[in-house]
Amino acid sequence: MSMEKSITEKSIFNWIEEKLAPIYCTSEEFIYNEMESQSGYSLPIIYKPFDATERSHWDDRGRMYDFLYSTKGEGKKLLDFGPGDGWPSLIVAPYSKEVIGVDSSEKRISVCKDNAKRLGITNAEFIFYNSEDRLPFEDNTFDGIMAASSIEQTPNPKKTIEELYRVLKPGRSIRIYYEALGRYKDGSENDIWIEKLNKESCKLIIFDRNIKEEYVIQYGLTIAMSMEELIGKLNNNADFSQITISFLEEIKPKITNALVLRTIHPSGKTYIKWFREAGFREVIPTYSGGAAASRLYDLYKEELPDSLELVDEAIKKTVKIVIDLKAPIEMDPMIIAIK
Repeated sequence: MSMEKSITEKSIFNWIEEKLAPIYCTSEEFIYNEMESQSGYSLPIIYKPFDATERSHWDDRGRMYDFLYSTKGEGKKLLDFGPGDGWPSLIVAPYSKEVIGVDSSEKRISVCKDNAKRLGITNAEFIFYNSEDRLPFEDNTFDGIMAASSIEQTPNPKKTIEELYRVLKPGRSIRIYYEALGRYKDGSENDIWIEKLNKESCKLIIFDRNIKEEYVIQYGLTIAMSMEELIGKLNNNADFSQITISFLEEIKPKITNALVLRTIHPSGKTYIKWFREAGFREVIPTYSGGAAASRLYDLYKEELPDSLELVDEAIKKTVKIVIDLKAPIEMDPMIIAIK
């Protein structure tokens, strides 16, 4: 990164701090309480029929079986920590005895409950809790725990791991998928994302990722214009390079709210260290069932199975193999920890 670019980026963040005085907040206050759908209504089974011609649907199915088999959750009581729109809770539920999703966003809980009702799923329950408090469960409650990119969204991931250890039964497993910041090195440390809030407003999120120190600062600017209008002002190029002080000065009259969020994003090595310190007797980074299912799609691409049952038949065998294969720590961000 050139010195000139570094100075420019620093100036942008300084401008936001000085001119907008953003308010520090939690993840749910920052974005999750505002999202009607965390997935953009894209989830197969939950929002749309499974489509065997869609590679992403294979990936999704592989990740579901990954969580189910990694936790040995068939016929068991599972915890889904941070279920979003009800994933993987609602697609794991038919194979489990009971699934409880817990989230610190009241909006996410409401969405999960609505989705469960619409899908007719009766063995999935969703519970709100305050992320600063203990989880609302007794010690040794769950047969398995699933956490998909959610631990790093809590104010204190290390404390969260300790709480997850507490509510997991001895001898049972937690399976996590996490956002490894290493994927953003060499050019994507600074980035933007635009989230549609409604027809008249959107949120511009500006990321400042510190890979070495394992944290991310996000600035969320609520803007009184449609997402399409904002993208047009960015020259139809939703890229960090378009974010300049002159651009921010131009849209400032339309900025109705400014928030800032700091989240800790542990690397795989840090996660392993924290799991062990929490008391887990075995911590294993493995390959991902989702990635394996995507590769299967590539192999079958010329002659794809025409039903979910046939897709499942192929995926299940593969997932059972790959989740037992130890992976280089930053190769695939999936970890199994056994209490």
